Amino acid sequence: MFRVAQSVVLLAGAYLLMSGRPLFGSFLLFCALGHWFLDRCMNRKVKGSDRNPREEISDFHRGLFVADLHADVCLWRRDHMKKNKRGHVDLPRLIEGNVSLQFVTVPTKLVLTRRLPRFFLTDLFFWSAMMSLQRIRTWFFVSARAELQLERVSSWIENSRGSLKLIRNSNDLKILSEEQSAGGQGIGIMLGLEGAHVLQGRFNVSWLVEQGFRVVGITHFNDTRFGDSAHGWRRAGLTLAGKDLLKDLDKNGIIIDLAHCSEQLISDVIDMYDQGHLTRPPIVSHTGIKGSHNHRRNISDEQAIAVARAGGLIGVTFFRPALSHNSVEAVREAVLYLIKILNGAGLEGVRHVAFGSDFDGAVRTVIDSSGWSQITEVLIESGVPEEDIQLLMGENVRRFFAEHLPKCLIT
Repeated sequence: MFRVAQSVVLLAGAYLLMSGRPLFGSFLLFCALGHWFLDRCMNRKVKGSDRNPREEISDFHRGLFVADLHADVCLWRRDHMKKNKRGHVDLPRLIEGNVSLQFVTVPTKLVLTRRLPRFFLTDLFFWSAMMSLQRIRTWFFVSARAELQLERVSSWIENSRGSLKLIRNSNDLKILSEEQSAGGQGIGIMLGLEGAHVLQGRFNVSWLVEQGFRVVGITHFNDTRFGDSAHGWRRAGLTLAGKDLLKDLDKNGIIIDLAHCSEQLISDVIDMYDQGHLTRPPIVSHTGIKGSHNHRRNISDEQAIAVARAGGLIGVTFFRPALSHNSVEAVREAVLYLIKILNGAGLEGVRHVAFGSDFDGAVRTVIDSSGWSQITEVLIESGVPEEDIQLLMGENVRRFFAEHLPKCLIT
């Protein structure tokens, strides 16, 4: 149906251009091809970043449990069952990269700058929905965008014929681990929500649990009624509604993600955990560290230590603004620096570090999901012990969620 609609819009645009109405014709062509163009141009690997790991490193990598805490896979209209020439994630590349657990995150709103007024024409997801000829409700309503992405996730899992398995609780994760240990090829999928913009009315915490969300980020690029973003207008902390939301999420077995949160919001969440209002430690699913590369997108050394001290995880990301340069070596630098500062704070640093790629997040990354063995290779080259590499590549994530997910499905 999409192909038919796209063809009709393309033909109409071409006709208007040839009929001497370039403005309307160009607009229709933009609607028909713009989403494909943005996906192809923005979701790319850095040119020349590929490495070819030695056979013994590839063999070691194939024995690892590899986990990725963050990817915006189903934001884009693609066939994720076949290997694509654009984007970062699809089933063949997950298998090639030996990924065991892939978090699929659902973003719903993105106004890039505080200087623009906050209405639908300044929301990039409005333009994305229009250009990809999505159902009209997704142009204007964040709830419709969330539902569409959930449909894509469900379709991907269903079409995989058992290769992909939705992980809802620690028992699901245990079964997945046992199958993989026995030589199975199944890949776990866990759902995350990036920004709580959708949470109102019937789209509440009960809805999140029912849909299978197990990680929720309070903010994305914009403030919400629950708290403020690192990129937002006020950059304040949690609101009263936000504190109530966090308690409700925690009670229902959902992990809080502090990626994109303001400094004050991160401090407020840590305070709630320290005061006993939260029982599950927070994570930062995809970030860099300011002490390694000073960028607004990254969390400070002090914040990283606070999250780790609470028992949380910090996912080092793969995209350029968060890293000192475009290479897997820059990822290694961030990882080693993070472990160093956590060790310096009296913590066992390597047990609190993971990876959150931000694949398909409209970013250029140093690898795609087929290239995880390159991360293994640079860690080995740096002299990181094999048991520590196992922790970093995914065992930390498996241990954390086995401990903090509900034991069975909450109803």
